[in-house]
Amino acid sequence: MEKPVIKAQNVSKIYQMGTVEVKALDDVSLSVNKGQFIAIMGPSGSGKTTLLDVVSALLRPTKGEVYIKGQPISKMDDNELAQVRGKTIGFIFQTFNLIGRMSALENVMLPLWFVGKKPGERKAIAEEILTDVGLGDRMNHKPSELSGGQRQRVAIARALAINPEVIVADEPTGNLDSASGEQILEIIRELHEEKGKTVVMVTHEKYVAMRAQNILYLKDGKIIGNESTRKIKGNTKKGG
Repeated sequence: MEKPVIKAQNVSKIYQMGTVEVKALDDVSLSVNKGQFIAIMGPSGSGKTTLLDVVSALLRPTKGEVYIKGQPISKMDDNELAQVRGKTIGFIFQTFNLIGRMSALENVMLPLWFVGKKPGERKAIAEEILTDVGLGDRMNHKPSELSGGQRQRVAIARALAINPEVIVADEPTGNLDSASGEQILEIIRELHEEKGKTVVMVTHEKYVAMRAQNILYLKDGKIIGNESTRKIKGNTKKGG
């Protein structure tokens, strides 16, 4: 039986706030299989982003273990962890996290530099992906010269540059208007259904979460529900 791409086992994340311990995650376990699309929902402060950061190895858990492709991250040093993330996971953030002084093309080329691709290859890959997300005519524009939706598409292109198995998206439509948000959700749908990408997405909007196959509900750092969705056309639109 194939191992999960990502597995969290009895994971807790505890922050020390002065003399007070704050449990952002409390004994959480979950598995993400290859090709699965999972959404994580919950109120503000429920631990959604912390869970996403822990399962994608941006944060180490205080207790428990996270496995990426069967490998426990507790056994890896920071450099090994960065290598695993760089080869396996593509990140899409609510705030885009683009480098302002770089063009769209340069932003997308950056992760390819980290994995050792040659300059010509970096440029060719970045140009192809930016064209695929509809930004073939905006490659040389800096983030300040792009709309919110265009910046998020650059961020998606950057996430795809390394051809990751897993796409991790933290409120990918949170800073966008409705039309731009729909375009981004359609790109994510295509990545999952047509490209076979595994997707883990945090959102506070139910209509966004309904794009996924499963919705995990978080409250006070615990998973309190797991809903399987039926993606029927017409039921995934805002207000539907």
